[in-house]
Amino acid sequence: MTRAPVLALHNFQATFTIETEACQDGIGAVLMQRGQPIAYLSKALGEKHKALSIYEKEFLALIMAVERWRHYLQRQEFLIVIDHKSLAYLNEQNLHSDVQQKAMTRVMGLQLKIIYRQGKENAAADALSRVAHLFAMQVVSSVQPAWVQEVINSYATDPHAQQLLQKLAVSSPDDNGYSLQNGLIRQQEKVWIGSNSALQTKLIAAFHSSALGVI
Repeated sequence: MTRAPVLALHNFQATFTIETEACQDGIGAVLMQRGQPIAYLSKALGEKHKALSIYEKEFLALIMAVERWRHYLQRQEFLIVIDHKSLAYLNEQNLHSDVQQKAMTRVMGLQLKIIYRQGKENAAADALSRVAHLFAMQVVSSVQPAWVQEVINSYATDPHAQQLLQKLAVSSPDDNGYSLQNGLIRQQEKVWIGSNSALQTKLIAAFHSSALGVI
């Protein structure tokens, strides 16, 4: 992974291989062909799934990987490499739990062959399963009105705004109560619009027509 390109392009004429791994906090999987990775899967486990046995977690990793990459796998036989020996005989086992039975219905019709390999040789999937929890809260969404960016853009053609931006870049807030927050100039916590009359009219109309304006 220190050289580009990291991921290979898929080839439907070659056999696909999935390596899966599960640990206490997460699952990991790698889709490969001819020893080169095509795609990765790393997912943190919720509290409910953390309570599952290691067999059930490995089983879950297998099913989730197949579901994620089904569009690659449904054309021909593919291999699944796992480090849990009992799962290597999955096709010969009686599935007793509801989880197993429901999950196996998702792979019906696919030509899969499960191969056992010791965990120390399954390094990539193992690493992905152990760092899955680090990605659980890496993305946080926020809502921002569209007019905010318009206000920021209007500063570029406003001489007064340019002067304020230069001062606030050095010291924010200043002695007059102006401050710079996420690109917006504020005066005593109120958004400073500037002298763009067209934008002022647009904002007044927008707030007057909105539910907040009516209230």
